[in-house]
Amino acid sequence: MPRNEKLRLQRALRNWRQQDLADQLDVTLTTIQRWERGIQEPRTYYRVKLCDLFGLPPQELGLSDDDDQPPLSVESEPDTGAAEPALSKFSVGDALWTIPYPRNPHFTGRQELLAALDQQFAPAPLVASTGIRRAALTQSQAIKGLGGIGKTQIAIEYAYHAREQQRYTHTLWINAASEETLLSGLAALKEVVPAISVHNENDQRALASEALRWLEQCQDPWLLIYDNADDLSFLPAYLPATGNGSILLTTRANSTSLMTSSLEIEPLSIEEATRLLLHRAQFEEEVTPQERVDASTIAMALGLFPLAIDQAGAYLEETGCNLQDYLTIFHQHRYELLVRRGKQASGYPDSVATTWNLSFQRVEATNPAAAEFLQLCAFLAPDQIPEELLIKGAAYWPPTLQQAVTDRFQFNQMLEALLAFSLVKRVGKTRQLSLHRLVQVVQLDRMSAEKQRQWAQRVVLAMNALFPENPAQTESWSLCQRYLDQVQACDTLIQNYQLLSPEAASLLSRAGTYLAGRAVYSLAEPLHQQALTIWQRSQETDPLPVAKQLVRLATLYYGWGKYKQAEQFYQQAFSLYKRPETQEDRGVGTAMRGLANLYNNQEKNAQAEALYLRAIDFQEQRFGPDYLEISLSLSGLGYVYVKQKNYTQAEALYSRSMHLIEKQLDPDHLDVAYSLLGLAIVYGHQERYEEAEHIYRRVLRIREKHLGPEHFLVGFVWHELAKLYQKQGKYQEAENCYRRALKIREEQLGPRHSNVVDSLNRLGNLYHEQKRYAQAEECFRHVLRINEQLQTPDPLRTSDVTLELAIMYSEQRKDEAAERHFQHALYLFEQILQLDDERLAEALYHLARFRQAQDRTQEAIELYQRALQIQQQVLGADNPITIATLQSMQEALRTAK
Repeated sequence: MPRNEKLRLQRALRNWRQQDLADQLDVTLTTIQRWERGIQEPRTYYRVKLCDLFGLPPQELGLSDDDDQPPLSVESEPDTGAAEPALSKFSVGDALWTIPYPRNPHFTGRQELLAALDQQFAPAPLVASTGIRRAALTQSQAIKGLGGIGKTQIAIEYAYHAREQQRYTHTLWINAASEETLLSGLAALKEVVPAISVHNENDQRALASEALRWLEQCQDPWLLIYDNADDLSFLPAYLPATGNGSILLTTRANSTSLMTSSLEIEPLSIEEATRLLLHRAQFEEEVTPQERVDASTIAMALGLFPLAIDQAGAYLEETGCNLQDYLTIFHQHRYELLVRRGKQASGYPDSVATTWNLSFQRVEATNPAAAEFLQLCAFLAPDQIPEELLIKGAAYWPPTLQQAVTDRFQFNQMLEALLAFSLVKRVGKTRQLSLHRLVQVVQLDRMSAEKQRQWAQRVVLAMNALFPENPAQTESWSLCQRYLDQVQACDTLIQNYQLLSPEAASLLSRAGTYLAGRAVYSLAEPLHQQALTIWQRSQETDPLPVAKQLVRLATLYYGWGKYKQAEQFYQQAFSLYKRPETQEDRGVGTAMRGLANLYNNQEKNAQAEALYLRAIDFQEQRFGPDYLEISLSLSGLGYVYVKQKNYTQAEALYSRSMHLIEKQLDPDHLDVAYSLLGLAIVYGHQERYEEAEHIYRRVLRIREKHLGPEHFLVGFVWHELAKLYQKQGKYQEAENCYRRALKIREEQLGPRHSNVVDSLNRLGNLYHEQKRYAQAEECFRHVLRINEQLQTPDPLRTSDVTLELAIMYSEQRKDEAAERHFQHALYLFEQILQLDDERLAEALYHLARFRQAQDRTQEAIELYQRALQIQQQVLGADNPITIATLQSMQEALRTAK
């Protein structure tokens, strides 16, 4: 790597512009450009300053004379004015270092905390069997306290401190402010860890999973820092289970004992706070006794709070005022400070607000639009504010701000005024802005309740106008994701200010639809629920929006595998669709089909068939035979007939569905895949294997194109393709497909989802067929464990798997285990099923075979007779299964004679 490139990479890693670096070194922008292009070498004075600023030795900045690569010449890197390349990789030798901040030269005190972290993270003993150190609670630590108390600075200082001690090979920093940012941070590790790779480089969840796996398997010692982990509800899923590493969390949450021990961060001591203020204000040399007294007075007035003291020191340095003048200014704001003290909701002491108000007044005087901009930002998610939200939402802002954001020159002037006080930052090259949460808190405290509500309403209306209208369409997903943090901020505003408008409900509902389409059900649910609450306030005057929202919630729960809740919401929707003013709506047919899908998935075939037929009839009568959504009902009905082994009728329905779709949609449209999939399933049952495989591959191409290769609907296709291969005896191909489906489903739907259980069960069946008994048993036991962990375990699934285990044990001549499982399975079936259910007959049949193998022939004959009686009644005398049972019974009779 060219020497000058190292300096550029370090700057880019910290998201600094060249101008930012120039300002910190008090040099011109041209000087920085010359250094980074290799035209000019920094003088010794600036080499020392660069090393101090970045907290790195000269070799890592390309400043060492013994670096084995010379700087680039002007000719080798011409000045084209092009944008700088994105950072692709950063490492020091084989060591990874992703701390995004330089070492704080003003860090003061906290030695006891650093010593406690050293002790907590002392290397754990090796596990003898694996040679790997576990990342257990004894190697995890949280540092907690109020925002601005210095948690992040302590984490940064510990990282550099540990680096000096050479404690870790790899040091990784992840922003854990939300699940989305955490996923993004883990996914970004692919840029520095070549081993982290998935098929779809845009699938953050898959990349995050690979990153955690890499940490668990990494033999080098590592430190993983999760910063701003204030919401701990989602965090356990992202803690490495094993590995030779330490995990450090910074959080405002008080309760962390369930996942790790914690250290409570307290305010500084008077001595530490005074030293910090003087150091930060550059007053350390030749400080008079009176100045030290004044500094202690300021520190105490600021509550010994690190961020407030740091801000006070910055103000003193930047304005050049003395300590006595600062005290005078401070006392002029005493009332405001006292008014704000004790407000638990803000989480910050008023001294921070007082310090920042000095800057706010300057902004208001020099650029009123910038002041309004700060007020607006107080109601947005602070870390990634899209600039186009400010620009395209201009119609909802006050006139002064509206004019500023619609003129690019004025827009940049406004930002310049705020950047001068470090109140906002531009985030890389993503055309996004960020500001500190404390700036938001102080801005809110400066507004009246009426003004706060006005701004909250403006933000919700603007976000509603910008969020995509059709979030179910995959083409809009990238934009939905960009705005997601802001929608979640709007959700909070809607609740806090009771903004119960149709626009608010529509925004929440569309965001919930997007998240449900990405299978992020836990985030989608509260948005949909809040939208329903808003719509329900107008239910008596207009029930239609309520009915539509109920269907959306039902669809969410259906996809989530929460079938009881799904059915409940579908039924509530139908009760509203019975009203005269709603009966002509297109959503009636959608609701019928949705409930039919639910019954179809639950094997309630008769109810599903009836609803599909009603939906088709309703849609044909009201919207004509070419209404596109009829194709979805036709496909669903086709699957009912597949399960009834009525393949001819099923094929006719799928063919009709395809004909309807192909007349209106592109051959690669996502909806085409739904009918194609059903046709492939029919061909598989008809043993038209080559045709079926060809269609499955086409469906895979369509869904991967629109949804990405790791989407749960793609996992469903892999599962069905695996079943096709299994029927043909192509066991290796089937195993590969089942495992691919299982991986996708676990990552996208969660480890306890019914689809995960289906894949595990089928994989166990596959191993059973191959007599790979140990692997089959592992799969079946896993299914039972998942089922037991569910809030409402499925007794029928337990029965089915128990029977599978019984059959497998009987084949291995493990008679005691087989007997126990047969008896348990039969007991469960008799408790759950009708006495004429074919599954009960199957259990009786296999127990009869087991008795026959034990030479207990008379008992076997009696069991065969019971099974045969059920099969003749349910399946008919000519059914192959019935005939097989009859033949087995006849064989047992001959043996008895």
